[in-house]
Amino acid sequence: MISMLQEIATRAGVSVRTVCRVLTNTPYVSVGTRRKVLAVAEELGYIPGSEITRPRRARTGTIGLVFPYTAEFVFGDPHLLVFTRGVEEFLGQHDFHLALFPARSAAHPSDGLDRLLESPYVDGAIIVHRDEIEEAGLRLRHRALPIVVLGYRSPWGTDNTVHANNRQGALYAVRHLLALGHRRIGVIHAAVPLADLSERMAGYRRALAEARIAFDPSLVVYGDLTETGGMRAITALLKLPLPPTAVLAFNDRMALGAIHGLKQAGYRVPEDIAVVGFDDIPMAAMADPPLTTVRQPAHEMGTVAARMIVGLIEGKIDRFPALVLPALLVVRRSCGAEASPSGAHPSPAAR
Repeated sequence: MISMLQEIATRAGVSVRTVCRVLTNTPYVSVGTRRKVLAVAEELGYIPGSEITRPRRARTGTIGLVFPYTAEFVFGDPHLLVFTRGVEEFLGQHDFHLALFPARSAAHPSDGLDRLLESPYVDGAIIVHRDEIEEAGLRLRHRALPIVVLGYRSPWGTDNTVHANNRQGALYAVRHLLALGHRRIGVIHAAVPLADLSERMAGYRRALAEARIAFDPSLVVYGDLTETGGMRAITALLKLPLPPTAVLAFNDRMALGAIHGLKQAGYRVPEDIAVVGFDDIPMAAMADPPLTTVRQPAHEMGTVAARMIVGLIEGKIDRFPALVLPALLVVRRSCGAEASPSGAHPSPAAR
């Protein structure tokens, strides 16, 4: 059934969902798009009713939000909560409801997406990406379901995606630490197959290369995106024969855990070791010392994702190219520099 629809969609340069709308005479499709789809359908010899025989399902007004993380992790992660709030606020203003689909097990991150695919009650979905869910995500190609992805890739390539410029953010952070005189800069990575983290690592390595500093893999340790993971990771870095003088953690929760671990080990932050995080979660400014971090516009990403999914559902757009939002450095005392009076900005060394 789907093969003909997919062929029409490919030749017309639109989504299968748009083809279904045109062939069922659903509104919210532009005149130009409608004519193009009908012309391709006629060229291919499509017989009306031969493939789309079921009546169009009434809208439920519900958007699914899929997480490749457990509910325990989602509700404990301030960055994801701020993103979710951005989604919910926009949807609420446009009379849509939000249904959450977290993974029920950390060992099966695609579980939430699997349950979404089985649900007949959602009009579209916003998916928080992780590499492990891509195989399940490919099944979305066979459903005329509008999708927006928080991440770098969707089942259709890079279209319909929203993410921050993670590489740029890490580049700014490391350049800033280099400008402060640091040459041994540790990284608290995370053992999660996530494009955001790979991009942050690329930014770190580029900054070192610019400064003609050789990459030292012993300075890269792994946490689990939690405060406890950050504590364990900093302990590993402190055991090195020559510990780093500064650390970039790939999220704020691990950075805060690292600060706690350093204090427990008798180190001062930033006098002995500078610490920089990533995300700018609400408690970053309240830490002791306040945390220098890279600000991801989590609320804006949620708002943009919600606006895009509503646009796809209502037929105002067929697809949109990847939207990349800036990630900016917020200088506070944990890095050893004076806090910026203007808040977030690119590092002076990054301009």
